[in-house]
Amino acid sequence: MALNSFKHYPLFTFLMFTLTEASSDVPIFLRENCTTIETFISNTTFQFNLITLLSSLSSNATGNTQFYNTTLSGKSSSDTVYGLFLCRGDVPPQLCQQCVLNAIQRLSNQSSDTCKFAKSAIIWYDECLVRYSNRYFFSTVDTRPRMRLRNTANVSDTKSFLRLLYTTLNETADEAANSSNGAKLYATKQAKISGFQTLYCMTQCTPDLSPQDCRRCLSGVIGDLSWCCPGSQGGRVLYPSCNFRYELYPFYRMDSPAPEGIISPTHSTMDKGEAGKKGISSEIATATFVSITVAGLSWVFGS
Repeated sequence: MALNSFKHYPLFTFLMFTLTEASSDVPIFLRENCTTIETFISNTTFQFNLITLLSSLSSNATGNTQFYNTTLSGKSSSDTVYGLFLCRGDVPPQLCQQCVLNAIQRLSNQSSDTCKFAKSAIIWYDECLVRYSNRYFFSTVDTRPRMRLRNTANVSDTKSFLRLLYTTLNETADEAANSSNGAKLYATKQAKISGFQTLYCMTQCTPDLSPQDCRRCLSGVIGDLSWCCPGSQGGRVLYPSCNFRYELYPFYRMDSPAPEGIISPTHSTMDKGEAGKKGISSEIATATFVSITVAGLSWVFGS
C-alpha cells in the first residue's frame, strides 16, 4: 500500500517519535466530566471523606503502582466515596505519579462551576485517569461518560484501512483481556500498512475487571469507532472502564522491536491533514510546539 501525500513519511514518523518523547515528561490534560445531578454541601462529612480519599490516591501514586482504588466510608451510606486512578500501561512511575497528582489537584479545585460540589467526577489525561463517585463502581463495566478524540486528517481508502484497523484493534483487545503482563489488562500491537508506514494500536481496561468483562468493555469501545473517527488517521475513545487509541505514528513506549509478519492490506492511501491541535490543555507548551511543527495532527474532541 503506497501513500500519495506522505512522501516524507519516515521523517514524519521520526519527528513524531522524537517530539512525543520530548514532551512525555509532562502529563497532558484531555477532559473532565462531572455529574452535577447529585451534589454535596460544603463542610459536610461527604466533602471531608472526598478530600481524604483524594489524598489517599495521591499518596498511593508512588513506586510502580499504576492502579489503585479505595473507599472512604461514613456513618451513613450517603457519605461513602469510592475512588481510583489508572495510569496507561507504558507510563513510567514518575510520570504516572505526576499525572495523578495533577488530576487530583484539578479535581480538588472547587472553583469550577462545572464540577463544583459534584458527587461524581472523572478526569482524563493522556497518561492517566482519576475517578471518584458516591456510587460503587469497582469491578463494573462503565461505558458512560465517554469521550472521543480524533485526527481530522482522513485516509483515502477507508474500506481497506478500516478492515486492518478493526482486525488489529480486536487482536489488541484479546491480548489486553488475557494479559500476562501483571494485572495491567493493557496491550499494544502494530500492523504494517506499507514498507515505511505502520499502524499503532493500544487498548486498556481497569485492572479490577475480569478478563471477560474487560473484553466486553473493549468490544463496546471499539464498536464506537464509527462514532469517534470513521476514516481518520488517528483517534481514541475513552470509557471509565476501558479505552482504545490508534495512530500512524508511535505514541506509546516500546520495550522491544515491532513483531514482523503482521497483517498487511492492499491499495490504501492516506491523505495529509493540516497542522494544529484542538482541545488539549494550553498548560503543555511542548504540545503546542508539536502541533505547529508536524502536519496531519488536527484534533477535535467529542463526548
